[in-house]
Amino acid sequence: MVRLQQQLGLEYGWYLNRGQKLVRQEEWNKLGQEIRQFDEMRATTSGGSPIAEILTLGARYDVIRPLEVALRFREPEPSTEGISEFHEVMREHPNDHGVAAILAYTHIDAGWAWYNAMPHPNHAGFLKVFQEHFALAQEVLNNFNARELSSPILAAAQCATLPGLKNADLRVIDDYNELIDLDPTTPLNLRNFGRHLLPQFLGDYDILDRQATRLREEMHDIWGSGAYAWMYMDALSEDQNAFQMLDTDAFLHAILEIFERRPDQYTANAIAAFLAVTLGDYSGRQENSAVRKKRQKLNEAAEYVAEEFLREIDPMPWYRAIIGLAPHLGIEDSEIQTKIGEETALRVLCRILPELKNAANM
Repeated sequence: MVRLQQQLGLEYGWYLNRGQKLVRQEEWNKLGQEIRQFDEMRATTSGGSPIAEILTLGARYDVIRPLEVALRFREPEPSTEGISEFHEVMREHPNDHGVAAILAYTHIDAGWAWYNAMPHPNHAGFLKVFQEHFALAQEVLNNFNARELSSPILAAAQCATLPGLKNADLRVIDDYNELIDLDPTTPLNLRNFGRHLLPQFLGDYDILDRQATRLREEMHDIWGSGAYAWMYMDALSEDQNAFQMLDTDAFLHAILEIFERRPDQYTANAIAAFLAVTLGDYSGRQENSAVRKKRQKLNEAAEYVAEEFLREIDPMPWYRAIIGLAPHLGIEDSEIQTKIGEETALRVLCRILPELKNAANM
């Protein structure tokens, strides 16, 4: 029943390395053009990741990674030379929204690097730099109109800036509606929208539920009722209190309608890992009985999903699920990520699928 699937990771890695390579070769015209072309095509990998966004991630790696390391080791003045060079490139390509996406996301990543390195919560100096980077990202995006350019990557970057902007709660729904209008078939857009509607970001549980219910109806031609599940998945992963208003029957029905439209193995692995690992029974959970009942109902559905829809293992959704529970296990080495993901998937699947467990013991 199960065989290891690494093709998706290789595909993702190819575009990641492509973005990095073109920056190192200073092929900015070619890189900007490729980002714009893939963005216009709404092209995704087999796993559903927008290729334009992967290219921008590879393009900024050599700038962001040293900054993250410097902040982790408490260097007094981390270098911003790479970011300054990106601004110079932007001045040389003022009308290239592919280059603009790279620069905007670079500032977003830099802002989060400072935020995540805070020595204690609400450190004034670190928060100031965090907000400055998000303001600079917004300045870049202000020079372009995502809807006029029909550019999902610009709309996605705009949504990604929201957590670092003042009064962003007033615009979060409009900004995400624009992104979803431009690219309604990418689940990540819906997942990020739901997460950003949590109280710790830009919304509350009532707003989250109302928007999930609204999109379930409005996106029926594309997802059936599946948008309801996509909206809730990352919110439930991050905040167990998001279960408060969740309709578990509607969620499970939404998953089935997702599989009717996306029977691919990446989707099967992502949903199975979410149900079995993210929502699993683990000691130390602080939850009331109502939340526990809802969580366990979804967790028990993992067996059905695995039996009916899972045919091969893609390690990365399983790796991300286990790291979400234990961030200290996070590691950059892709081979180790794959190994952790494989081991997690096989361990969990052997537990919930008796026939697989019996086969493993033969």
